[in-house]
Amino acid sequence: MALGLLRLGVASRASAQAPLPSLLGFRSADVPAERAREATLDAGIRPDSLRRHLRILTETPHVAGTPADLADAEYVRNRLIAYGWDAHLEAVPVYLNYPAEPVLELTEPTATPLATRERGLQWDKDAYDRDAFPAFHGYGAAGEVTAQVVYANYGDVDDFKKLAEVGIDVRGRIVLARYGRNFRGLKVRNAERAGAAGVIIYSDPADDGFARDDVYPRGQGRPEDAIQRGSVQYLSEGPGDPTTPGWGSTDKGKRLKPSEVKGIPKIPSIPLSWGEAKKILLALDGPRVPDAWQGGLELTYHMGPGPAKVHMKIGQNYSVRPIWNVIATLKGREAPDQWVIGGNHRDAWVHGANDPNSGTITMLEVARGIGALTRNGWRPRRTLVLCSWDGEEYGLLGSTEWCETNAAELKQKAVAYVNVDAAVGGHDFGVSGAHALGDVITEVINDVKDPGKGPSVGQVWADRLKNEGRADWARRNRERRWRGEPEQIFVPMPGSLGSGSDYTAFEDRLGIASCNLGFGGVGGVYHSQYDDFAFMDRVVDPGYAYHVAMVEIWSRLALRLAEAEAIPLRYSETGNFALEEIQTLDDRADDVNAALADSSKLKADLTALRAAATHLRDAGRTLESAVDRALTRGVWPDGSAASTNRLLIGAERNFIGAGLPGRTWFLNEIYAPGLNTGYAAVPLPRLGQAVLEHDAHAWRDGVEPIRAALERTATALQAK
Repeated sequence: MALGLLRLGVASRASAQAPLPSLLGFRSADVPAERAREATLDAGIRPDSLRRHLRILTETPHVAGTPADLADAEYVRNRLIAYGWDAHLEAVPVYLNYPAEPVLELTEPTATPLATRERGLQWDKDAYDRDAFPAFHGYGAAGEVTAQVVYANYGDVDDFKKLAEVGIDVRGRIVLARYGRNFRGLKVRNAERAGAAGVIIYSDPADDGFARDDVYPRGQGRPEDAIQRGSVQYLSEGPGDPTTPGWGSTDKGKRLKPSEVKGIPKIPSIPLSWGEAKKILLALDGPRVPDAWQGGLELTYHMGPGPAKVHMKIGQNYSVRPIWNVIATLKGREAPDQWVIGGNHRDAWVHGANDPNSGTITMLEVARGIGALTRNGWRPRRTLVLCSWDGEEYGLLGSTEWCETNAAELKQKAVAYVNVDAAVGGHDFGVSGAHALGDVITEVINDVKDPGKGPSVGQVWADRLKNEGRADWARRNRERRWRGEPEQIFVPMPGSLGSGSDYTAFEDRLGIASCNLGFGGVGGVYHSQYDDFAFMDRVVDPGYAYHVAMVEIWSRLALRLAEAEAIPLRYSETGNFALEEIQTLDDRADDVNAALADSSKLKADLTALRAAATHLRDAGRTLESAVDRALTRGVWPDGSAASTNRLLIGAERNFIGAGLPGRTWFLNEIYAPGLNTGYAAVPLPRLGQAVLEHDAHAWRDGVEPIRAALERTATALQAK
């Protein structure tokens, strides 16, 4: 699934206020040994090994739960064992659907069949494979519908409001929506709530096709016939097996009946290429669309309905099937019950060279490099855990069920979780994550050279964020001057975590500091049959230089989190982030209020909320200064860093509350996806969602739970 969006940070780093050891969390005397380990690992990275793994893992389509998926799981397990890790398979029974061959045809004004498979390329053996499933949606509903079509732009809440405003009724009709802006499952949910009988989702070339880049095989743009498969589970309401919502899925455990399942659609849906969708769009009449709804095809888009009418017949085969996680450990020498966890999913809708197996091969090379370091007797201070997740594409199944099953142990032992999904889909580095990890991530990426641009990955990333956010940065400083506050320098920060990949259960439900890393691009072959070995080998990363950079980033981050004497989590950054976000939300509430009657305005006293965020920032700074002094002097007040590390491991857990309104699976009061976005983050979600929905009651009621979470965390950091 997609890498999280970036966020611009403007808060000054606590680390700038006092001299620090040359690596966060390390004594100066220990830094040379750590840097030597990293240099040794870098020197051993082999592009040919990465390429060989990718060819093997992408040889056949490997949808979750299929025999090819099991074969890949066994390959990953065997490689991890060969590299010196203790690795095993864990079978997880989950409720899944596989498709029957769909029927999709334009019946009016002219009968025209619509292709539900890619045509392929003659020279690329993987680009057309009859073993691949046809177009379908994970967790899609079965059904047969013949109805007029209505074009609904991106199919978000506002788009359906616009249709209603102009008098277009979607009830009993088939909605045609384009990919982008919000998660595909929410497009189906919104259409279902509006009374639609079915949904077709296509990829418009304005979003990831010829309007963005040369199309494959020349570039990364989406070809005319490429189909974006994917899940339509309502991800922002809760991921995981929908028959075991909130608890782990086991062979003999509790499971809802299919009739009791919520969070998946009841109307049929199917993905479609833009080449086939064009046939429908050309046949649509009705009002011309607003300018913002016009896509990239050379035609004038109309809303409908009619005269276009489509027949869709969608069959689904639902069953409880096994999927397979691979769990590998390298036991720590001093703190074996402190776990630094990394993960990538392995299942794909078809071949999955970029999503996800660029991440899988990166993980295998990280495992090989770290395993080689242990041959001379060295082991990390803390236990390293690597996880190859299954079922991510359906709805983060493997990781969510593992977290729910092992929740109590993870809350006690997990230090942090590092997620790498699609490691290399382009050349632009991106990171989203818990802000307590921001400093150590920045430190790591500043140590790794960008393969194509010369400076470090961190410098290229920071320059891009600064250029993209220059206007916003200037605006925020103007507002600070108006409030009588000092201006702040630009500091690049990780984007906030929403959902969309396997970090979700760790951060959003268990309160384990998490991040998501990767190099991104146009993503034009995303979830299509063209995301294959030839695409990666020829177009995206010939020579595998960006994969090598990701191995260096991931291995450094894992080693430093596992080996640092003091865990490098810095909660002053989270406090700074919270203060910035509170101000942003307050400003947005003012904008919303300008259009509302007095009785509906968003009103709440945010003084105590700001005080709690300030308390967290200051408590973090105090603890960080004490840690830095202890590392510099080589003396801890209580003899070791153990008690400090216990505080840091537990700090993120204090953001966990009773559950967000209407979606109680999500427990984190600081990080969550938007209810109507699916992937994209809405930080401080109670207040963020209230602003989006113009909900005065939710705005007022959302302050206290967030304040309490910030205050709990600040108080916990002062427990020494």
